[in-house]
Amino acid sequence: MRRMKKRIGVHVAFATVVIATGASAAKPVTIESLLTEMTDRDSVARYPAADFRLKQHSSYNRASKTPDEPKGWFTNHDFNSSDKDHNFIRIEEKDGKKEWVLMDHEGPGAIVRSWMPWRKTKSSATDINMKIYLDGSDEPAFEGNMLGLFDGTGLIPYPFAHPSLRSSVNFFPIPFAKGCKVTTDQRPFFFIFTFREYNEGTPVKTFTMEDFEAAKTMTAATGEKLLNPAAEGAGQPLRFSAALKTNQEKSIDLPAGSAAVREITVKLGNYEKPEVTRQVILKMEFDGKETVWCPIGDFFGSGIGLNPVQGWYRTVAEDGTMSCRWVMPYKTGGKVTLLNLSGAPVDAELEVKTGDWTWDDRSMYFHAGWRGQYPVATQPHSDWNYVHLKGRGVYVGDTLTIMNPVEKWWGEGDEKIWVDGEDFPSLFGTGTEDYYAYSWGGMSTDFYEHPFHAQPLAYKWNKLNRKPESQTGSRNTLGYSVETRSRSLDTMPFGSSLQLDMEIWSWSDVNMGYQVGAYWYGFTDTSSNRKPEPEEVLNVPPLPEMDGEEPKTSADVFKGAVEIKPEMVVSKPQALAIKPQNLKKMKIKGAWNAGNQLLFKNSKIGDVVEIRIPAASPVAEELTLHATKAKDYGILRLSVNGKPVDGDIDLFAGKPMPSGAIKLGAFNPVDGAYVVRIEVVGKNPKSSGTFFGLDCVSLREAK
Repeated sequence: MRRMKKRIGVHVAFATVVIATGASAAKPVTIESLLTEMTDRDSVARYPAADFRLKQHSSYNRASKTPDEPKGWFTNHDFNSSDKDHNFIRIEEKDGKKEWVLMDHEGPGAIVRSWMPWRKTKSSATDINMKIYLDGSDEPAFEGNMLGLFDGTGLIPYPFAHPSLRSSVNFFPIPFAKGCKVTTDQRPFFFIFTFREYNEGTPVKTFTMEDFEAAKTMTAATGEKLLNPAAEGAGQPLRFSAALKTNQEKSIDLPAGSAAVREITVKLGNYEKPEVTRQVILKMEFDGKETVWCPIGDFFGSGIGLNPVQGWYRTVAEDGTMSCRWVMPYKTGGKVTLLNLSGAPVDAELEVKTGDWTWDDRSMYFHAGWRGQYPVATQPHSDWNYVHLKGRGVYVGDTLTIMNPVEKWWGEGDEKIWVDGEDFPSLFGTGTEDYYAYSWGGMSTDFYEHPFHAQPLAYKWNKLNRKPESQTGSRNTLGYSVETRSRSLDTMPFGSSLQLDMEIWSWSDVNMGYQVGAYWYGFTDTSSNRKPEPEEVLNVPPLPEMDGEEPKTSADVFKGAVEIKPEMVVSKPQALAIKPQNLKKMKIKGAWNAGNQLLFKNSKIGDVVEIRIPAASPVAEELTLHATKAKDYGILRLSVNGKPVDGDIDLFAGKPMPSGAIKLGAFNPVDGAYVVRIEVVGKNPKSSGTFFGLDCVSLREAK
């Protein structure tokens, strides 16, 4: 990372004020003080006494120089795969051996987050040794396997270090008084080291293994606290339960005088329509100023729909209860409001707990803003702004929800964060999934959670519907993905401004949907470019066809299957042609009974086909149809022996795939058979035709 200019001017003036008014500024930064801060939510609501700026050294591509040169600015090769790559600081020689320098910083600071991915998608194995040198010493403070040190199995325990999805991620603090250098004995792959840069003269007690061992009891207690989050200092709840009509809002007035919101809980009557979490808005006003306007999904980390997840600051429970534990102080009063923009009545519950707070000159107001956009073109590449803040404050987190209309990976884009008007972002990342602490995004589509970050939803998978082991290696990022990050020791103070952009960088030239909830603390005069967007919350990106998951392939799925063959067709229009197809030979992926289907070509709306299925029993049986979906298939209406089947069947999909089981119901056979009547009644707006293809009907004795 190129070295930044020293911070001067207004930032130094603020430091002088902090030293004069905050006695705690003189206390040294230690492992113990940082562990304490990690779970001290009150401290986040006050501007840091020991002021710092967050910095980052990463393997971002060094061709990225300026937005004025887009080719280099959006270069995607943010790693080192050969000797031609130099996405690190330099190579040194020590005792005749090479060491690759990944991070090198002079002055007081502390590493507060690191991220490194697996080199291969199926294995975390590596023989690269990493060394961390502190305060200019020729001997490392500690060293070990580059991934094993920080995946929760080595020196640093879980949950501070953990494997995430195909990554090694660490939040255990490594303070240093004079400087820090990180090296490897082989060429590194991807890497990110995020650290605090304290003001010159800030007293820091440098990390030692002796201090690390001495802090083990405190480390264990802190880890336990992180994994069992609870609001502290919260009083009796204020609450309402109401049926909110469309465009109606209802508020809770907060107790007068100096206090702080310590927990907020929201629960809706149902979440059947995923967009309801985007269209019910949480608003907050403190001391006469609105500081929060954000959809509940993007505020609590669920994104679009109900996606359970637990973190240090927020929890979304499986029953739909959403809660947050950010501390939100105020001087004289405020209110918390729910606004329904969904277009339909919504049953909603809101509960707020407050507690004591002593307001001082470092106390800040909590803010949350929202931005949504559809469509977002992926070509040409661009930087999509989360938020631009002016004034003084601390940035504490965000939740990103995207809609991807294709299966290919969408998130190669890097975060770029400018602080206090610098001429180059002091935090330049290596990929959107890296920012959210996992890797191999196209494949890592499973749910995961951690106290400080999570992937509550990817493709179809969330906490309630985990990705099957049989699909571990599959690559499909179609539809919605939700990524969330709440910052701990890696909060970002700013003295005059902060701008956070995320590159739009997909492997496909498509239109995506983006929405983000961003969270920060600020003073009375802190401002942002995020304003209420009531019209945009209604502009929900259309979800693509999501039935791309292959159905179960066990023998039980097709038990009792009767393959549909041409001779079973007892009536059809003369112009309609039928054609058996071997889908295996056509190399179409998916599971069909015998690898075949019967294609009905030239069918048009109004056509009727009847198929006779021989019964397997003289008593009632349950019939389940297996068909095919494709880009030119229509919508069918079925009946069996004259009895209609509930609901029409839309067989459109962007590519050929099995329909999965379509339950027709239980029927009594007539003359030893079931006559299935199929009428073509329409087509999906996205479909180019009204053909259809049938696989088999499975028969089971009705219960």
